[in-house]
Amino acid sequence: MNNQDEICLAQFLFPDEAERAAAAGLLQTAPAAERICRIKYAEGEQFQDVCLQVFCDRTVVTGMDKEDGYSYVLEEPGQIKRAFRYLFNCSEYAEGRSLAVPALVLSGYTVQKLLDESGTCSLIILAELLGAETGDPLSAAKLAATLHSRVITGVVWLCTRSVSSWCLQQAAFVEGSAGGWLLRGGCERAQDFITACPFTRAEMCQALYDWIVLPGASRHPE
Repeated sequence: MNNQDEICLAQFLFPDEAERAAAAGLLQTAPAAERICRIKYAEGEQFQDVCLQVFCDRTVVTGMDKEDGYSYVLEEPGQIKRAFRYLFNCSEYAEGRSLAVPALVLSGYTVQKLLDESGTCSLIILAELLGAETGDPLSAAKLAATLHSRVITGVVWLCTRSVSSWCLQQAAFVEGSAGGWLLRGGCERAQDFITACPFTRAEMCQALYDWIVLPGASRHPE
């Protein structure tokens, strides 16, 4: 793996230059990891920003808060499950998909614009905008209801090492009184589209657990 790959990895995981500088020690060990996951999660006054480095025999969890940093090692699957339950304030894991709603495809620009405006935009207008963008007014109304009432917002950066480079993928999770949705971006930076589908907090915990413990068997929706 060359220096350019390591630079791309650092910029992907930590888009902010100050964040990259603060994570310099973590980034030095990144090339030896098989997978890396960064999670930023906010629910009310609770905020989490952690990075998980998955090695062949352990998973290292590092808190990215400058004022309250920490690091610990997980070696057993049960420890990893408990860690995700704590991070997402989730009491259970999903046994399977529960909502049969078609996935929606939107432009990344539109999603960011609607996320920024959802707090001031009425639910009716938000649903109309999403319906026009997706061509599916029924499913769009469900997503609009979640964006309008959301109390939880999370972002996940997933990095998987191949023989010569890193596979990079980003996803966002939102949850409100109307339910939860997963918003996934394309694997390539040039792909400006988002796939949105219903996803509960329990399903998010299960998907991340599978991604770490059972690589290749993740429950992330396609």
